[in-house]
Amino acid sequence: MAPENELYGTYGVADADPAQIELVLNEDHTFIYQDYSNSAKKIEVSGNWDLNKGHVILKDAEADVKFHTKWKISGDNKVAKSRMGMTFYRLVRK
Repeated sequence: MAPENELYGTYGVADADPAQIELVLNEDHTFIYQDYSNSAKKIEVSGNWDLNKGHVILKDAEADVKFHTKWKISGDNKVAKSRMGMTFYRLVRK
């Protein structure tokens, strides 16, 4: 895993993708996450994040629906991956 200071930034799907999934990791350990893949249950949350055993854990966020809270950032810091049940997300650094 790369040094923590190299994790900061924005990860997301292609700009043309209507799901508009995006994860922003800030240096002050805050995050912003959005997921519009289900237009009836759009997710827009923010909170704090921590590193735990090589995974970025999103916490302190209040959302009405479950969302991807555990992310693995690839060794080259270009990809964030998450799995929740049978749903897999792969976000690319912008």
